[in-house]
Amino acid sequence: MDNPDIKSPGVPEAEVSQLESQVAALQHLVTTLLVLLVIVSGTLSIFLLRQWQMARKDLGAIRPSALQIIADYNKERAPRMDAFLDKLKDYGRTHPDFVPILVRYGLATNVAPAAGAAPSAPKK
Repeated sequence: MDNPDIKSPGVPEAEVSQLESQVAALQHLVTTLLVLLVIVSGTLSIFLLRQWQMARKDLGAIRPSALQIIADYNKERAPRMDAFLDKLKDYGRTHPDFVPILVRYGLATNVAPAAGAAPSAPKK
């Protein structure tokens, strides 16, 4: 039942056997490619698993020092930076010429000219 006999009156037997051999060669080629695809995808999966394990191990080794650096930043450097930004905003309140710089960098949200500052010249 696998090889049905379909006989056409105009097709020579040699051509049919040649077509059968070509189909068999194509079937062999497709099977080989599928096996190679399974091997390559398995190799890639194993490689990615190894990379994930090494990255997890590296992260575990780096985590304590990273947490220490982050704690140092939050404890010492962040308050100093915030104080510096507050001083820049105060400077912007007393010097209206500096306000465009603060606006450019997104620092002028709460900056308003001081009461003693001279108003800018009216536009004509």
